[in-house]
Amino acid sequence: MKLIKVAIFFNLFFFFSGYEITANEAGTKKIGKYDEWIIYSKSKTLCYMIAQPKKSEGDYTMRGRVRIVVYRNSEKKVNKNIIGIDFGYSFPDKSKALIEIDNKKTFKLSTFGQTAWTGSDTKTDKEIISEMIKGNILIANGRSKRGTDTKDTYSLKGFNKAIKKISTYCG
Repeated sequence: MKLIKVAIFFNLFFFFSGYEITANEAGTKKIGKYDEWIIYSKSKTLCYMIAQPKKSEGDYTMRGRVRIVVYRNSEKKVNKNIIGIDFGYSFPDKSKALIEIDNKKTFKLSTFGQTAWTGSDTKTDKEIISEMIKGNILIANGRSKRGTDTKDTYSLKGFNKAIKKISTYCG
């Protein structure tokens, strides 16, 4: 049940927050940019950072929004940071997406709708973030409901500075 609530939250979060969110939007302000990572704040307890892929591969004709988001809610006692990846297409039910950091570490992510994430009560987000801080490249692999395989390559340049910024700005 908790996984469904997190899935609904992420889908609504991604739906209502476009990539180029501006300060004109009620309560959201851009607080920094570090290379590929743009940081936004909804409040002093709710921040997120977004990056778009440097390269997208796959035999598709059209995809929706593709990006990775690290969301921070400092009001949570456990697991303040959650990673979500919007793949721009619907996943089959109960499927998994894979991310790989620097061809060394691989993680399986749960999927719901067009989003992949680890789940809210896992320690995996901390492990992924730790690897992202040390890494250079993150590759996200997924398979759409129609059977199309995709591979999105994200730069981790600036990630370390960006995660430090949301950790201090949003406590």
